[in-house]
Amino acid sequence: MKRFLPQGLTTKKAFFFSSAFLQVILAGITLSFTGDIYQQILESQLTVAEGTEAYKAWKETPIPVYTSFYFFSIINPQDFLLNHAKPILEEKGPYVFREKEEKVDLVWNANYTVSYKRRKFWWFEPDMSAGPLSDTVMTLNLPMVGAADAAKDDFLMQWAMTDVFATMEAELFINRTIGELLFDGYDDELITIADAYKGEENSAIPMDKFGWFYKRNGTTWSDGDLNMFTGEDDISRLGEISAWNYRDTTDAFPGECGKLRGSSDGLFAPGKLASQDTFQIFSTDICRPLDFERVSEESVHGIKTWKYQLAQDVFNNHTNCPDKTCYNNYMPNGVQNVTQCKLKSPAFLSRPHFHGADKFYTDQFQFGVFPDAEKHESHFMIEPRSSIPLEVNMKLQLNILIEKNEGIQHVFHDVPRVFYPVLWFESKAVLPEAMAGQLSLLVDLPIIMQASAVVGICMGVMGMLTACYCIFRTVRQADQTMSCEYAKVAIKETKEHLKEIKQNPILKNSVTTVLLCNEKA
Repeated sequence: MKRFLPQGLTTKKAFFFSSAFLQVILAGITLSFTGDIYQQILESQLTVAEGTEAYKAWKETPIPVYTSFYFFSIINPQDFLLNHAKPILEEKGPYVFREKEEKVDLVWNANYTVSYKRRKFWWFEPDMSAGPLSDTVMTLNLPMVGAADAAKDDFLMQWAMTDVFATMEAELFINRTIGELLFDGYDDELITIADAYKGEENSAIPMDKFGWFYKRNGTTWSDGDLNMFTGEDDISRLGEISAWNYRDTTDAFPGECGKLRGSSDGLFAPGKLASQDTFQIFSTDICRPLDFERVSEESVHGIKTWKYQLAQDVFNNHTNCPDKTCYNNYMPNGVQNVTQCKLKSPAFLSRPHFHGADKFYTDQFQFGVFPDAEKHESHFMIEPRSSIPLEVNMKLQLNILIEKNEGIQHVFHDVPRVFYPVLWFESKAVLPEAMAGQLSLLVDLPIIMQASAVVGICMGVMGMLTACYCIFRTVRQADQTMSCEYAKVAIKETKEHLKEIKQNPILKNSVTTVLLCNEKA
């Protein structure tokens, strides 16, 4: 092969030069298309498909989630009922549970969606809690309030409820343990009656006892059947909810408010949030999406994130936000009507301690409601390039409306109207520092790629220059060698010529004559 190469260019040098040139080309391509390459890497790992990192994290919660429950205990129940005094409340908590969630009954659909159910587990953490689950709370008798609410438009039912309440000597406020109110449940005659008459639509909901999370631990019935886009065909729809209980609407709200919108499980397409200041997460517990808006930039474990808070107007009424009329919030700002979501009951949602709500709500109480932005605001900390949350902190409060029902002569014929706060919770998850290193590497990958490309170009150029120098030096050495050979030949010929002159008298005399003439001249 050497005979086909130019002078001074060996096979080894040609290979070295070609490799250096190819390195420059590849590094240049990497430098020019770093953003596109990085996006492809993200999409390949963040789509929800078997084998990807996103699938593993979505299928089973990889980081610990802690949910803290706080209960409101009324101090003056008799004064409230008899004298219509404003309630005095005492907050009890936190009672902390470690939470784990896994997706089960997965079905992969042809339209690039996945159907699934959520199975949740809770374990009590006594060392992180304010007391044991045997602590008691003077709380609202929800089965009684729910029964009265169900009878408010039915005269015969009101008459029946009056008799039932009087026979049972039912009280509006009852003393129960934290364990009973949360997961253990407690027996109630009204629950037994309701269980006998529950409709087919509520057949999956256990009603033999009452507890806010009764029979939710380790079961899947609570959140229903979910369906979301995996992002395999269109990464921009990653995590978007497609259906809930096999429908794309909910009966809890009419019109546009009843349509499913937002992320199903807090998944977002990589880079999607970099181009928008808001996002939505659909909550099956309140049958509607929650709006979040970007407020600041903060750092978590040294990683730059954008902080999103629950939108200030998320629970506003129709007067301030006409587009929210279909959410049926016909009361002062700050409380969401969820009376038609799941079990029909006089339930309303707000931020803890009515933070961000109209002063009307805090004015209902003498003492015990202290809204605080730092303690009671919900937020997400999200890395904008990958759209991966590093910290999630959700805080919401459940309120029950107590109001007069003149048709029920027992208790409700003369009771003050109050949005009574029963409990609030904080669900928090933070990416452990040990896992932050992997995310930091992913976030810094474009910089690493660009730096590597620049180094690659520099080294490639240096390699090409080195190869050129070696080739030039080889050619120069070859020219010098050739000149030396020519000189040797010339010297040899000169010596032979002089020798011939000395041996030939005629030539010798001619040379001598020429030399003498030159001297005289």
